[in-house]
Amino acid sequence: MNDFYILGINGSHNGGITVAKNDKVVLTLEFERLFNEKNVGLAQYKTIKGSDIVFMMKYISKYILNYFGIKKFNKIVALNTGVNFGQGQDQETYIAENYIPADEYIYGHHHAAHAFNVLYTSPHDKALIVSFDGGGNDGFFNVYLGDKKNKISDKYDHIDLLETVKHPNAGSPHVFLDLGLPYASFGEVLQDIRREGDLSNGILVYPGKIMGLASYGEVRKEWLDRFIQYYIGNVHQGNSYVDHMKNLFDDLKIEHNDTLFHNRYEEDRLSGKVAYDIAATSQKAFEEAFLVFAKPWMERYNDIPMCLAGGCGLNIILNTRLKEEFGREVFVGPAPSDCGISTGLCLQELKPKIPADITYAGLPLLDPNSVFEHINDHWWFTSHDVDEGDIVDSLAKGEIIGLIKGNSEHGPRALGNRSILCNPSIKKMKDILNEKVKNREFYRPFAPVVRLEDVSEYFEFEGESRWMTFCPKVRTEWREKLAAITHVDGTARIQTITREQNTFLYDLISKFKDKTGIGVLLNTSFNIAGKPITNTVKDAMTLFRDTELDKLIINDIYFKKCQKTLL
Repeated sequence: MNDFYILGINGSHNGGITVAKNDKVVLTLEFERLFNEKNVGLAQYKTIKGSDIVFMMKYISKYILNYFGIKKFNKIVALNTGVNFGQGQDQETYIAENYIPADEYIYGHHHAAHAFNVLYTSPHDKALIVSFDGGGNDGFFNVYLGDKKNKISDKYDHIDLLETVKHPNAGSPHVFLDLGLPYASFGEVLQDIRREGDLSNGILVYPGKIMGLASYGEVRKEWLDRFIQYYIGNVHQGNSYVDHMKNLFDDLKIEHNDTLFHNRYEEDRLSGKVAYDIAATSQKAFEEAFLVFAKPWMERYNDIPMCLAGGCGLNIILNTRLKEEFGREVFVGPAPSDCGISTGLCLQELKPKIPADITYAGLPLLDPNSVFEHINDHWWFTSHDVDEGDIVDSLAKGEIIGLIKGNSEHGPRALGNRSILCNPSIKKMKDILNEKVKNREFYRPFAPVVRLEDVSEYFEFEGESRWMTFCPKVRTEWREKLAAITHVDGTARIQTITREQNTFLYDLISKFKDKTGIGVLLNTSFNIAGKPITNTVKDAMTLFRDTELDKLIINDIYFKKCQKTLL
């Protein structure tokens, strides 16, 4: 019997390709990891500089076909592979049909792909699904009923669209509820958030930073109703986000220079307590706006779990509130943002009978053999076999260790194979890590990784948080001992792990606990600010050389610097 191959492709920002072989997802290729440029796509938006999708797609498809030793795919589901937006279904699959050989081509939908992704990666047979973000070809805020065992709609097997939410006062059936852009837009006016050139780049980067900054502020009750109105009543009604935000600030008498929203001089951006309070109040208003439209469906389907997808599914503050305040079983997968669309398109056709584990379905190192060239360059480091005992001793002493093993993670927070690890009990470790390696803003927290069976020992939380999608409180007695991963509000963006999920990391945490009495490590992505997760030996060694990373593991080889000074 011949193998059956399905390919899902999303060409726009955070684009990628996912391949399933028979009954399993076997590869996810995120374009940012391939081209080492964060959030990129091949078509329409956030494209590689000077890229020609026709040229790029020919060679990427050859790479993938050769990778699997096949001449064509059995089925392709494509989205955003036309050159421009708004060209319709024929253009959406144009590149795929002309440059990737297959027996069958299917046109994909944005939020349906998100819904299929989260449903088939979850352990639940039936779930209420909310997919919401800055928009796609089928809405901005969609509510679905998912049922893996039944065909519940005429359009799709296993999901049924319950509602595509419209703006309540828009006056047009084509004006959708967008919570993503209004949330991200505050990044343009808050001084502590590094500007990303323009909002089209910023909307993909600002939300995570705003969440971190919000914890430094207070929700202003006198502002809250007007902020909620900003989210659900004004956006996409003929004026730009600039005008809506200006009206918001004017109505609330938030002091600002008139040039803030137009010339956007750096010195005009807001700072200090007012900036922190804007971030905090906006976060709260975002949650309340979500509940206005989601709560009726939550009440109607209160006996089944809830799944969140789309880029806004990365809002861990909302996720945690839904779990704690409403007592819901909440699931968010490893790739809820647009980086997971290609996987959702693939799963739409695959319909696996067991949950798809896509955590480490990414690419292996692109240049694995070049490690031998670096071993020969031995004058500034030594190379050894991996020694877990030595690694644990180094972590206990406060050293910072880079880790690359196996295939890369799929999704922004599915860490463990491309990680930087260090000791969370060293009080200044967050600042040390930022200064020596990561170069991130002061208000952005680092995450702990903990064995699943130990999570309730250190955190006010039960159950899995495998992909850092919840931020419960650190238990009071551990906050000082785990200062490097405890955020200013006493929370932590936790990652849980089992031995079956990642044997090396699990065993390392176990040995670290045996030595120190603390079963937690600080775990952050192996990259530097502004770059995607590292996926070449060359980039890993460059980061090792040019930062104060102390040691580096690449698969089974352990590198140690000969001196502490930068080279």
